[in-house]
Amino acid sequence: MPEQHRQFFTSCPFTVLALVDDEGYPIALPIWGGDDLIESPSPTQLRFHLPDEVLDMIRNALNLDVMAGSKIGIVGIEYATRRRNRLNGTISHATDGNLTILVDQSFGNCPQYIHKRNTTKKRRLAIDGQLENSMSDNVNMTTTTTHTINARVRSIIERAETFFIASRHNSLGQEANEGLDVSHRGGNPGFINVKGNTITFPDFSGNKFFNTLGNILLDPHVGILFWDNETGDLFFVKAKAKVEPTESKVTVFRETGVKGAAFKGAERFVSLSVISVTHIKGIYPYSHKITDMSPYALQTGDWK
Repeated sequence: MPEQHRQFFTSCPFTVLALVDDEGYPIALPIWGGDDLIESPSPTQLRFHLPDEVLDMIRNALNLDVMAGSKIGIVGIEYATRRRNRLNGTISHATDGNLTILVDQSFGNCPQYIHKRNTTKKRRLAIDGQLENSMSDNVNMTTTTTHTINARVRSIIERAETFFIASRHNSLGQEANEGLDVSHRGGNPGFINVKGNTITFPDFSGNKFFNTLGNILLDPHVGILFWDNETGDLFFVKAKAKVEPTESKVTVFRETGVKGAAFKGAERFVSLSVISVTHIKGIYPYSHKITDMSPYALQTGDWK
């Protein structure tokens, strides 16, 4: 990592990891912690100090692999400046909540579709089904998993203006490119379409790295992350993805009354066949309210 990347990650206010679960699906996971959440002992290392509730989510709710030798993907975002960096690496040491990562690749990304946000900490507790604000560190984590998109999940997805997608190489070997990746996607509210158990979103012109799309072409297993700003609920969607040309969505456009040109900058679409949705109530301690929409996203249109 160059020095600016080390400084960015160690001061980053919002970070998402990509880890593999026990079924081989990559999962996009938001993390949080104290002031010492991330440190960089050297230009080739990052170290995470994860709190108990994040560890509980990793080990018990989502069954994620954090063993030494396992691959990991990381994206950090500074919403105030719309800056983001990505990193792919290998876990070299894992003891309790301390993960040391050896860096395979570290690179910046364009800020095009990132919305500026005001991040507020709201420690939440789930008590008898009711969510209450609290500064306590004890979170009663309620987790449910379904194999269909229910009304609540559909509402969250169709209103979303941002999500994170984790993808993987078909081999998680020793080469630098044989790993995990996690990426940000942004647009107007309504840029994601839900029909039955299929989610479709446009892939806009971006930084031309094609990390996510390249992985999907090798291995269709993906994990999608959504959250609810009001409740702190997290939604982890496991799916099989397919990259489709814009012409393949003509029927969907006709059904929704949308013309293909409504998605300015869309070069293709990605369709997700949902395998499962894991809903964790009230655990996420932050609310990310938009203060300024991305000017690029405002030009892209939606499915309405």
